[in-house]
Amino acid sequence: MLKLFFYALLVFFQSPVIHDINKEDVIDFIEEKSIDVIDLRTDKEFSKGSIKYSYNIDFQKREFIDNLNSLDKEKSYIIYCQSGNRSEKASLIMKSLGFKVIYHYKKGYQDWVKD
Repeated sequence: MLKLFFYALLVFFQSPVIHDINKEDVIDFIEEKSIDVIDLRTDKEFSKGSIKYSYNIDFQKREFIDNLNSLDKEKSYIIYCQSGNRSEKASLIMKSLGFKVIYHYKKGYQDWVKD
């Protein structure tokens, strides 16, 4: 029972790796220029428009994992796709690869351009 108690404390105090953020949070991070922004959409989608300062790592490409592994896992990243589906999956992959902080813009690019 004591073991279970300490395990629960560990889980409770462990900081989350993946943080869901909204458009205002993305804007704040971009204004501070304190974070890398990764667009997970296809090259074609990316060429039609993207969030300022973002760079493209296509989630659907075979070399996606290799591209992620080339990044500094100690840095913080904002990730987004069109609607949040690919970026949700990618955030779990990044967590499993050992990334420390991932900010998931869960509403994606469709939310970014709607206003």
